[in-house]
Amino acid sequence: MITIEEALSIVMDNTRRLDPCFLDITEAYGRVIAEDIYATEDVPPFNNSAMDGFAIRFADTLGASTVSPVTLEILEDLPAGKAKLTEVGKGQSIRIMTGACMPKGADAVVMLEDVEEKEGSILVSGPISEKENVREAGEDVRQGELVIPRDTVLGPAEIGLLASLGFSRIKTFAAPVVAIISTGNELVEVGDTLTPGKIRNSNSYSLNALVLKYGGIPYRLGIAADQEEVIRGKIEEALRADLILTSGGVSVGDYDYVKMVAEKMGAKSHFWGVAMKPGKPLTFATIKGKPFFGLPGNPVAVMVSFEQFVRPAMLKMMGKQVLPLPEVEAELQEEIRKKPGRTHFIRGLLTKGESGKYMVSTTGPQGSNILKSMVLANCLIVVSKEKTFLSKGESVKVQLLKEQSL
Repeated sequence: MITIEEALSIVMDNTRRLDPCFLDITEAYGRVIAEDIYATEDVPPFNNSAMDGFAIRFADTLGASTVSPVTLEILEDLPAGKAKLTEVGKGQSIRIMTGACMPKGADAVVMLEDVEEKEGSILVSGPISEKENVREAGEDVRQGELVIPRDTVLGPAEIGLLASLGFSRIKTFAAPVVAIISTGNELVEVGDTLTPGKIRNSNSYSLNALVLKYGGIPYRLGIAADQEEVIRGKIEEALRADLILTSGGVSVGDYDYVKMVAEKMGAKSHFWGVAMKPGKPLTFATIKGKPFFGLPGNPVAVMVSFEQFVRPAMLKMMGKQVLPLPEVEAELQEEIRKKPGRTHFIRGLLTKGESGKYMVSTTGPQGSNILKSMVLANCLIVVSKEKTFLSKGESVKVQLLKEQSL
């Protein structure tokens, strides 16, 4: 067995970023942009009002007070989306809506609630500053400015800015299509009736959700029986994808064919077995240049292995900066005992005390078949391979599985 660190290094060395593709911006959320974006125009493109009010000349309000208000004639109304050629002269104003283009001659906006309307005029009871409540052209973005650098992950703000500049399609790095195969004679599909000796195929659905969670495109290929020719056929179909996941069939049993079949098909095996629990019987290979993960069969081992190895591989393929799962230090609320030799990922429940300190406890029985332990968990307690005992109150490293854990 190799260490987790060695295994991850091998995975990353044998995973490449996918080629860019063009996407409509409505589909680009979470993607990594593959080009520098420069502003093609000013945003906003013209001086406009930041408030509903009256466009005025600020000089007309100098000396205004509640005792001696200034009276300004209302010339007309100016709604957003319509430009007026009328010029605001001395002693005049134009009623203006938020976002409307500032009329000629006006250099400030007084808010509706700060004036009194009277017989076609407004009374201003205090001085207004020059450019008050005016958004100037280019205030947000100047034409020619680099606004979104290459390799930026596109969030709602970036997509909104692209739209404001007129970019309807954008070049991004592609999201990987991830083939998912579950192996095992004991498996039946979700809607099938259970018969003696059979279990339902949960791994396919857990993996489908994990692929979606991290921005990939799942390509579920169902169940492959423990027969060499069946597994070969599924893997051949999976080669249409960018990354291949199998679950089960990678241990040392008489019916564990996945690794052997993949190698017969030309796969280059990089490692088989990692010093971790759950997830020890994990194989990683490349087949026709594509990453191939032979994940264990137990459902918790599948999910933990995915988080540690498949997730970073997917992120690299999408052009993202490969970051580990978020980690915090927490105070352990119970004793933990383990054998040495393997790093353990223990399902935990992370909470925060009144003092703001993190505390963590286990979710109960930790068998790699107990999927409920993942349902109850919002983190993984990481216990290094050298450790055999952790005491209550000890500080431990915790990997966050859910954003709300923080």
